[in-house]
Amino acid sequence: MSDRTNDEKLRILQERLAQIKQKQDTCAPTSHQRKVDIKYTTSEDEIPKGKKNTLNLSWIKKSIIIGSVAYGIFYGYTNFNSLVSNFSAEKNTEESSPTQVEYELNLKGNNIAIIRSYEDESSAKALVNDLKVKGFKTDYFFLPSKSNSTKEVYQVFIGPYENEDETSQWIQNIDGKVAVLNLSKGRIYREMKSNLLIAKEKDEQEKIENDNKQKEQSKIKEAAKEKDKQEKIENDNKQKEQSKIKKAAKEKTEQEKIAKEKDEQIKLENDNKHKEQTKLQEAEKEQKKFKLQKQELENEKNQLQKDREQLEKDEKSLLTKRIQQKSKIIIKYTYDFKTTIKDEGVLIIKNNANYPIIKQNYAKIASQGGIEKILERAEHDLNTHGENIDGVYFEKNGTIVPIYNGKITEVSL
Repeated sequence: MSDRTNDEKLRILQERLAQIKQKQDTCAPTSHQRKVDIKYTTSEDEIPKGKKNTLNLSWIKKSIIIGSVAYGIFYGYTNFNSLVSNFSAEKNTEESSPTQVEYELNLKGNNIAIIRSYEDESSAKALVNDLKVKGFKTDYFFLPSKSNSTKEVYQVFIGPYENEDETSQWIQNIDGKVAVLNLSKGRIYREMKSNLLIAKEKDEQEKIENDNKQKEQSKIKEAAKEKDKQEKIENDNKQKEQSKIKKAAKEKTEQEKIAKEKDEQIKLENDNKHKEQTKLQEAEKEQKKFKLQKQELENEKNQLQKDREQLEKDEKSLLTKRIQQKSKIIIKYTYDFKTTIKDEGVLIIKNNANYPIIKQNYAKIASQGGIEKILERAEHDLNTHGENIDGVYFEKNGTIVPIYNGKITEVSL
């Protein structure tokens, strides 16, 4: 039975309940149970007094065999019914006590089986839904609203059922301990364990016994191991004594070898130390040389910066004089491109005639052919026909123009 799936168990249970119900429908209302009387007769009752002495051995053997078969049938029938309708570890709670819970449930039937209690209603609903899917008649109730108990729990039950046999059949599929409630009396009169739980507890008990046996066997094995270990220790001690003699001779040779290796190691370390010092000296020389070169470059940079600033001053002074003299100049443009972030930048175009600086921002430089293409297009535009930007007309490159004397210093394309 334990090897079958839950669906097979439920199918067999439903077939069994259908058979029980069919038998009840065909029987008289008062004949709910059948009493089986087995009458045993002795050999003296069966045999006439005058024929006792003529009983042969074969008849005795037949009687023993028939009796054994009858006893086997009776024993199997008794145990089968007890397996289906009765449970071990039953606890009768019919006697009332001052603290016994009184239930008031408006259900049609003889009894129900309370299988679980929850503090939250959602858990009770989930179990009810699961049991309904499996074919159970089931529901739940809030204990204080259906009894004299003040304990705030939700109790899940299966049923109601018409008789104890039907209740017992369904409890077989509940893995746990249940309480059977008599609906007419409103009291729990029995606590039962299903065969599934009994089998599980039996398996656990057998596991404990097997574990204890294994522990005893382990102790014996450990004792044997300890004896072997002791013998091994004694053998190891003998081997150690022999090894000591060999080790002494080996250590002498090893010490001589170590002394030789130590001398070689000292020599190698001295050589390496000398090489490191030489490297440090060379590195210091290189560092001094680098500092001198760096200083020279800084001086050249500063000088170039000064020259550039002086040149800009001279250009401004010259432009100022030309503006005052209202002179003209051949306009020339210089182009510069500065990148800002990845694939973006700004084009800067300056001139020698004091016209405003032209700036244009670019995005996706690579898709426009790169910086060189952008500069090439800008030069082509100013070399060919010039540009009119923000009201200021920039003549094409090489044109003679008057010096610009306006207030605009910068324009954008």
